[in-house]
Amino acid sequence: MTAAAVPASRDVRVISLIGAAHGASHYYQLAFATMLLIVREEAGLSFADVGLLAGTFYGVSGLAQTAAGFAVDRFGARPILAGGLLLVGIGLALTSMAHSFAAFAAIAVVAGLGNSVFHPADFALLNSSVNPARLGRAYSIHGVGGSLGWAAAPVMYFLDSLFGQVGAALTGALPGVVLAVLVWMHRGDLVDHRAKDRAAAAARGGAPALSLFLQPAILLCLVYFALIAANTVGIQQFAVPAWVSMFGLSENFAALCLIVFIVGSAAGVLVGGLFADRVRRHDRVASIGLAVAALLTVPIATQSVPPTLLLPLLALAGAAGGVTGPSRDMIVRGATPPGASGKVFGFVYSGLDIGSFLAPPLFGFLMGKGLPAAIFWIAVALYVINAFLVMVIRQSTAPATPSAAAAD
Repeated sequence: MTAAAVPASRDVRVISLIGAAHGASHYYQLAFATMLLIVREEAGLSFADVGLLAGTFYGVSGLAQTAAGFAVDRFGARPILAGGLLLVGIGLALTSMAHSFAAFAAIAVVAGLGNSVFHPADFALLNSSVNPARLGRAYSIHGVGGSLGWAAAPVMYFLDSLFGQVGAALTGALPGVVLAVLVWMHRGDLVDHRAKDRAAAAARGGAPALSLFLQPAILLCLVYFALIAANTVGIQQFAVPAWVSMFGLSENFAALCLIVFIVGSAAGVLVGGLFADRVRRHDRVASIGLAVAALLTVPIATQSVPPTLLLPLLALAGAAGGVTGPSRDMIVRGATPPGASGKVFGFVYSGLDIGSFLAPPLFGFLMGKGLPAAIFWIAVALYVINAFLVMVIRQSTAPATPSAAAAD
């Protein structure tokens, strides 16, 4: 059965499951960094150490993600996705036993390997299993799942208050195990993409992967994702201690502010999904959303907003950035040749890990130097740079590429 012929109920199951798996990926990214902040003083870690460890997680994930894309094309997306879910869950559980920088670094490697599989596996399964007429909405739900995963991660602070560090780590590890089982149970709904991709690759002559990755549009997408990830990580991993320092908030209220920001982003992604199904100039949607997010972040960077207005301001800023999510995925799909989705999505989305690897050491250094506001000035700058960059990506994409990619 082709993706176009499947009933809507099956699409709902597939989209929901892949969206939840993507949520687990984002949840574990931030939950790992949150656990590092929770145990920082007891384990003798500095803020710079936390940034370096979080950077290690993303560095391993980024280096492995392109290889994960090849593994998805070789062994299938279903077992690779289930294995990644198990591995990131185990990684968070292991933080309950770590007491040194070296131990946390080893855990970061394990968890980073697990995190590397999600984008190539997720998009391979969505593209092969979902009716193409519903792909815009599928990408939207995929993005919402990621945002909600980030929103769930600050709950680690509350789990620590209830169960202590060990209980928080073990409880936080459960979603990955449960979702790995669900992926295996629903393997009949998840279409193996390999036969279609191999046929498409043969039809286009099987271009070498290196020449594919060196296409200007693909490289620019990689840079775009690296910069947007650096921005996102700076806010998510260090916003709680930064807001405590800048505005005199309690840790729990600062965590609530972060949750509101991420939930606002999720709401924006839902709206962005509607735009993605109805507009052709996805670059305009992305650039406008990023520009608005930059404007809304300025009052936070200048500390000119009272703490009572942080919640609505952060909700709006998160929504403005979230609107861009589905459009960015459609931009990548439009730049992807037929039969190369696993490899291209693995390569391009490794930019998320590259940016996430580079940013934490810088932001940890700034926190250690008592410069929390600098995090948000950097966020403003990166929003603006990406608003321009996404327009350049549009100009670098050949007009014939989107229609060709639609056949994938």
